[in-house]
Amino acid sequence: MATTLPPAPESPTGETEAPRAFSRLRARALVTGFLLAFPAAYATTNQTSSSMFSLMVAPISVLLLVLFVNFFLRKLLPRLAFTQTDLIAMYAIVTVVCATAGEWTNVVSSLIYFPATQVKTNATYRDYVVPQMPDAMTVKDEDKVKDIYGGGKDWQYATDKFVNLYLPKTIPWLVLVGAMLIAMQCVNSLMRGAWCQRERLSFPLIQMPVAMCEDGGGGGMWRSRYMWIAFAVMFGIEMLNGFNYLYPNLPSIPVKDLFMVNQAFKDPPLSNMGDVHISIFPFMAAIGLFMPSDMLFSFVVFYLLRVLTHIVLAANGISQETFSGSGILPGPPYFDEQTWGAVFALFLGAVWVSRGYLKGLWRDILRFSPSEDGGVRHTWSFLGLLACTAVVVWFGVHFGTLPVFYTTIYFIAFMMFSVVLTRVRAQLGPPTHEFAYFGVNTMFGRFFGNRWLTDKQATWCTTGYLMMNRIYRNHPMPVQLEAEKMGQMERLKPKPMFSIIAIASLLGMFLCFYYGILGTYRTGALGYVDTSGFLEKIVNDRHGPDVVGIVMTIFGFAMVMILDALRFRFPGFALHPAGYFLSMNFGVDYYWFGLLIALIVKNFVQRYYGLSGYEKLRAVALGILLGEYTAETIWMVMAIITKQSTYTIGFNDRSLGTQ
Repeated sequence: MATTLPPAPESPTGETEAPRAFSRLRARALVTGFLLAFPAAYATTNQTSSSMFSLMVAPISVLLLVLFVNFFLRKLLPRLAFTQTDLIAMYAIVTVVCATAGEWTNVVSSLIYFPATQVKTNATYRDYVVPQMPDAMTVKDEDKVKDIYGGGKDWQYATDKFVNLYLPKTIPWLVLVGAMLIAMQCVNSLMRGAWCQRERLSFPLIQMPVAMCEDGGGGGMWRSRYMWIAFAVMFGIEMLNGFNYLYPNLPSIPVKDLFMVNQAFKDPPLSNMGDVHISIFPFMAAIGLFMPSDMLFSFVVFYLLRVLTHIVLAANGISQETFSGSGILPGPPYFDEQTWGAVFALFLGAVWVSRGYLKGLWRDILRFSPSEDGGVRHTWSFLGLLACTAVVVWFGVHFGTLPVFYTTIYFIAFMMFSVVLTRVRAQLGPPTHEFAYFGVNTMFGRFFGNRWLTDKQATWCTTGYLMMNRIYRNHPMPVQLEAEKMGQMERLKPKPMFSIIAIASLLGMFLCFYYGILGTYRTGALGYVDTSGFLEKIVNDRHGPDVVGIVMTIFGFAMVMILDALRFRFPGFALHPAGYFLSMNFGVDYYWFGLLIALIVKNFVQRYYGLSGYEKLRAVALGILLGEYTAETIWMVMAIITKQSTYTIGFNDRSLGTQ
């Protein structure tokens, strides 16, 4: 059947524009993108402090390098210059590789060797993890991994060790995590018509790379004096701060943490408010300028309500910390449970909004109809999703002896969260989405209890399925969707883009494991794996369903439904339910104050200077981002080359002694 083009977009006047032919993706852009993904993934894996944000540094660094080269090509050899389409395709490849080489995969890559290093010091690893985890996925003999201690091994030694010892253990992990990645890509493919076209989600986080790539690097962004002024100011500040980090006698201009409010109080209840940073983090505030104002307001309000909740509970004798109410410190105020309630409500809302699209989608699946946009048939995407789900379930049943029904709904719950996070990021573009210690285990522990879990089942849920229970700053699914959206904007053929994104996802996952092993043998720094804490809670606290936890999950569900109803009844209502979903968990603590500044500045400019003023403010935001990311690129590359700790624009230091 002939390929049909996507429906022609409507112009601002409501008239339908003439459809355009698909753009051609040149082979050299494809090859260059995948080649550049290797150093970008290395930087992401070894410099995690530069990759903990929604807009990761390494892909922007690579794009800056290509644009620098392309500047001279456009002047001297224009026929060899990369086009806008080439650049965006290259960025899409690199950013997907970096997302899957980032923290989401990194938290499990160390499980190949880490348990064997802990058997003499950690009873949980000795008595549970090492005996219960499958031999096919974990090295259990400490003698085989002793050469990690102390580091100092070269690239050749570490590579040989990886091939001979770790690669056989890596392959099952690649199959398990790869099935999750392809499942995410299948969902994105199924929903691309709704999320990328019909619902007109704004995708704020792609604004900077798209502006950088416009006209092959000669677009309006690069001709704006407001952008260059903001760039010069921020680049100068961050370079000065970087030199101050290396040479403390030099001056600095603080733009990160300015003051910790909680440290000003020594006694409860105010000392129990958790970490309250008065910080700017200019690049995050700049991202905030692209976000809707109601989202900025909701971020700040719900975070402050979270802090107030800590104080009120502490005043009533319930001790509080930063992570109280999360998976690591379960109990009052039950933020984990509230967040899961928000997940279910937001997922239900997304289904309701897309109900018409989903009816047509199901009809196309049953009829094996070709996709309207010429992409992968929805039937194939649906079958791919089922196959990947079966793989994930098989691992739980075979290696964890979990019931099929339990493992199936376990993965469905994780995919529901992934769908909500992906749609929220596409709609609102938050600077981070951390969800530390949040996952399916905590929610299932509330609804089903853990008394019935055997030691083997508990070990698999907390260790084998760790990637569904730890942290989501580099969750791959939103990045995959953004890559698909950028390809659609450039009129790239959807079928090849699906394959490119899938290959990039799998490549990033493999590079994460490989580069992680190389880094460990070079530095001697063991990967950070904290599975034992969750496992200890299960084996030492056997219980049935938690009525209070279930009630608080229902409370979170009701909160989102009420907020949605208020926004429907009063269109100007300022509180957005996504702000509640994102702010109930750790992460926004670092930069909420910067978002407050962004909200004030944005509203002031829009009110008194209108659209033209906002366009100038947008150019300033792009300049701030470009200046910060350029400086971060320099300090990141310096850390990689010199093996010493350097300054970072982010909120975590570069871990002195592990470079």
